[in-house]
Amino acid sequence: MNALNTKLLRDLWRLRGQAFAIGLVIGAAMATFVMAMGVHHSLTQTRDAYYDRYQYGDVFVSMTRAPLSVAGRVEAIKGVAVAEGRIEQFATLELPGRIEPIRAIINSVGPSGETRLNNLVLLRGRGPVVDNAAEVVIDKAFADANGIDLGARIDAVIYGSRSRLEVVGIGLAPDYIWSIAPGELVPDASRFGIFWMGEKALEAASGHTGAINSLSLRLQHGAREPEVIRHIDTVLAQYGGTGAVGRQDHVSNAFLTSELDQLQAMTKIIPPIFLLVSTFLVYVVLGRTIRTEREEIGLMKAFGYGNGAIGWHYLKFAIAVALLGITMGAAVGWWMGLSMTEQYAEYYRFPFLFYQVSADVFATGATLALGSAAIGAIGGVRAAVSLTPAVAMSPPPPPVYRAGLFERLGAWAKLSSVGNMIVRHIARWPGRSAVTVSGVALSLGLLFATIQFIDGSRAMLDNYFFRAQRQDLSVAFIEPQNEKILTELASLPGVMRVEATRAVPVLLRNGPRSERVAIESAGEFDRLTARVDANGFEVAVPASGLMLSRSLAAKLDLSPGNRTQVTLLGGRQTETTLTVASIIDELIGTRAYARPEALTQLTRDGTPVGSANLLIDPLYRDELIVELGNMPQVLGLTERDAAMRLFEEIIEENIMSMMGFYISFAAAIAVGVVYNGARILFSERAHELATMRVLGYHRSEVGLVLLGELALLVVIAVPVGCLTGYWLAQLMVTMFSSDLFRLPFAPNRSSYGLASLVILAAASATALIVARRVARLDMVRVLKARD
Repeated sequence: MNALNTKLLRDLWRLRGQAFAIGLVIGAAMATFVMAMGVHHSLTQTRDAYYDRYQYGDVFVSMTRAPLSVAGRVEAIKGVAVAEGRIEQFATLELPGRIEPIRAIINSVGPSGETRLNNLVLLRGRGPVVDNAAEVVIDKAFADANGIDLGARIDAVIYGSRSRLEVVGIGLAPDYIWSIAPGELVPDASRFGIFWMGEKALEAASGHTGAINSLSLRLQHGAREPEVIRHIDTVLAQYGGTGAVGRQDHVSNAFLTSELDQLQAMTKIIPPIFLLVSTFLVYVVLGRTIRTEREEIGLMKAFGYGNGAIGWHYLKFAIAVALLGITMGAAVGWWMGLSMTEQYAEYYRFPFLFYQVSADVFATGATLALGSAAIGAIGGVRAAVSLTPAVAMSPPPPPVYRAGLFERLGAWAKLSSVGNMIVRHIARWPGRSAVTVSGVALSLGLLFATIQFIDGSRAMLDNYFFRAQRQDLSVAFIEPQNEKILTELASLPGVMRVEATRAVPVLLRNGPRSERVAIESAGEFDRLTARVDANGFEVAVPASGLMLSRSLAAKLDLSPGNRTQVTLLGGRQTETTLTVASIIDELIGTRAYARPEALTQLTRDGTPVGSANLLIDPLYRDELIVELGNMPQVLGLTERDAAMRLFEEIIEENIMSMMGFYISFAAAIAVGVVYNGARILFSERAHELATMRVLGYHRSEVGLVLLGELALLVVIAVPVGCLTGYWLAQLMVTMFSSDLFRLPFAPNRSSYGLASLVILAAASATALIVARRVARLDMVRVLKARD
């Protein structure tokens, strides 16, 4: 080991506290990057392997009713490799001890659960006998949520007929990675399940003998999906086809893809903040080290060490610190990624898990970390190599103090001598002070932006469940009803108000752009539902034409006054042209609204009631639910309060668990910045502090010089951090938004306070560690040493 390497090790040990603090910040960046990219890579691999192994379809389409032979006609379309028809039938379940009806969708399968596409994954038990109406396989999430095991019997109403089902298997399927009941905001496995039944048995139970109402397809390699979908829609139009959709638009895959996109967005925002802070920390620490080692640099050059060797020596210091952070961050990121992937695998219902962080992820994260450290070291390295031996071995010129703005401000504020010392030192090193302020501000901003996700989620909760949804119960029907059903509902005990709703699937076109959506009815006198924009204001549906959500209007490039072609999907397949009357900026989904008269004109039927909203007397809740469960037309019920509680649980379980990570990461930045700032201050002012002690100042007064400067910089950083967090939170909200939902920017004042308290606590604890050194100051040694 040569002399410079020995010196490097000694420098690292001497500055171990500062090196560890910088490594902590770099490690946080590395951990976040490895976690997000590792989870994204693992989930993507798991998803792709699951899709491939169990034959997940490429195209999906539903219809009213079609003969079995239509699957052969669709399979003959150019580009289609496999087409498989099946029956999808909603059912209402009755479980012991549960008065509310529970919904399920039952899928037909072949012998022992075999299918050509969307294969059933049996985790336990066996598949149903094809013609045994009593045997079903249920999905694992529903079984776990309701405590159902093999051999259990479940009473169900299928197509108006009551049956007793026997659970013979528990499984999963790739087309139900994410399963959510129609009309719900979040999945509720306790109230909605996925079942699989033998095809012959389900044909008899649902009245679809010799018929299907759903098709799944796998495409040939190189097939043009839009062209295939166009041909499929043509074939199925006479059977009430609701329009084929590709895999990317299938509900299950769309939710998972949205989550993966958010993980990628995370890597574009959070790691760069840590790396930026670490760059400045390396710059400050290495610059200070080189300034104190002027004499050593001069001696090295006098003994023949070239500029390249000296520059490489100091660059290796930055690299060593970065490697420390990379090592810590890689280990922590791998562990965090594994924990998060396991949560996702359970939440999204994968039968297996591939957790693997590729070497590329580690290499990319390490390269970024090393690059940030190297950039921070450039300034110090340039200063070292530019020194000549004669200049380096002479004492540095003393700083020039002169009366300036800060002196005048101090006199005006009547600061004490200690106060003037604090202000003067900050003014002497404005750049370094700015680094401390910026680092603490970034840590506070990052923490606030993360907390704002909770605020945004709760604002969306309030917007949707309290402002837009005012009903107590939503009643879904097996098929659309006429207005007579409203009278029947109004006569039930405890019903105080009834309002009809309907959602009609359509295809909206504007030139080459098109979107499949459901136009929802909204009557002029409706009181149980409202259209509420992102700012919390209620928006009335126009008397004629369509009201589109802003995201849908942007996709179709439509503005108020434009006309759009509307094609009814299913039923009569009617076409018309409607005017876009207004745009509403909503938080959830891509939606369209119209008055009931416009929907009746479009559908041309006598069944304007697709579902109903009820306002009820809570005292009659249980009795009313029993009555509704006995009505043959009712498919299922949704309780607003239950949905709201589930949403809150998801916030608590998922977002709150992430909060722990980001509080730790933000605190790591604050610790790294404040600790390095405090150590540099202490090393620069040790002679000055010792002199004060000799002159009779108390330890508390001497400590105030050091801690007071840090405190002032941190206090200045708080409002800067709040402003930084304000803009950073808006950026994160934008990047994390998707077609399915977007969180509003709705911070609470308490969030600013919580973020500030966490950062102040981290800064205070770090400063106290350095304050101990002031208390133990060896005055004789310091005063004898050269400053």
